[in-house]
Formats: sequence, structure tokens, C-alpha cells
Amino acid sequence: MEVAHGTAEKFDLAAGDMIRIETPDGAQGGDFSFPGFDQALTRNKLGWKRFARPWLVYSAEPGDSLFDLDGEAVFELTALEGEGVADIMYPGCWDEVYEDRRPGCQDLISTALGIPRRELAGMLSFFIGYSADDIAYRGLAGIDLKPGDHLEFRALREVSCGVSACPDREIPGWRKGSLLVAVRAEDNGNEV
Repeated sequence: MEVAHGTAEKFDLAAGDMIRIETPDGAQGGDFSFPGFDQALTRNKLGWKRFARPWLVYSAEPGDSLFDLDGEAVFELTALEGEGVADIMYPGCWDEVYEDRRPGCQDLISTALGIPRRELAGMLSFFIGYSADDIAYRGLAGIDLKPGDHLEFRALREVSCGVSACPDREIPGWRKGSLLVAVRAEDNGNEV
């Protein structure tokens, strides 16, 4: 399914299903979320996993899980190909941050999922760069996307998720484009 710039789509997955999100022309990054996604708990659990101590991490890497508010793993990131990270720091944007009041990824994904925006607490932004120092985490730094860059998740339980093609037009390295999303069912490997 194509997800056009500034839009979002809902995907229903069974346990074991795979979802692949690709930038076909190397233009567009986006956002991924699901009801109950807890970014802070995810950062903490991944920090413990990587460093055996309470350090928070900025991004998810292949083999990492995304956790819900109860601390249960809901998705596993299985692949991340290309430049950029799967950011788990930023909470996503909303219409109030844009002067023209266009919907942000929080608005787009919550609408696609059919839930109020206040119930969408976490966001994973993909294909972004960042820098960090003693003062701040500076996400949304420039990157060089290539056609076919992609990431994949495995659903660890039955779940609905949303994917948005970011509506922002000023992230360095991005151009207005679309994303391609494919879901493969666990039992037969066929795309749905």
C-alpha cells in the first residue's frame, strides 16, 4: 500500500506478521506507532538490555523491541537498511506546531487508528539523523536517503499500528514523496 506525503494508514497484524516500510525513491521519512506505545519505557528497557544499567537510548536497532504501557513487547525491529535511525526520542508532531496548522504525525496516526490523539503517547520516527551533546538531543538532522531504504517490524501479538509519511517539508535530506508498506502474514509469507 502506498502512504502519500502527509497521510497515514492503519494496518492490522496478527502475531508473527511482518510489516515493511520503504522509501521507494529515497525521498520520504515517516513515523510508526501503535496504541499504548510507551517510548520512555522502551528507551529504559533497551538501555538496560545494551548496557546492563539504567541508561536511556535514542533509537531502536534491529533485534530491539517496542514496549507498551504494561512493559510488554509488542513489536520487534527486525531490519533497518539505509542511513538514518529509528528514533524513539521525539513524541511526534501535531497541528499546533505548524504555522499553517497542517496535521502532524500524531494527528494523522491517531485518526488512522480511530483513537483520540491524547491516547497516542509514543512515536517512532524513521530515516532521520541526529546529534547529541551535553546540552541537547538534536534530532531531524540531515541524512542521505536512497531508493529502497526500509525498516521491518515483527508483530509479537495481534495489534493495529499506524504509519505516516511525515507531513514536514523542512527536514534536511527529505523531499516530498511517499512510502510503500507491505504486510506479510506469518503463516504463508504472502503479502497481504
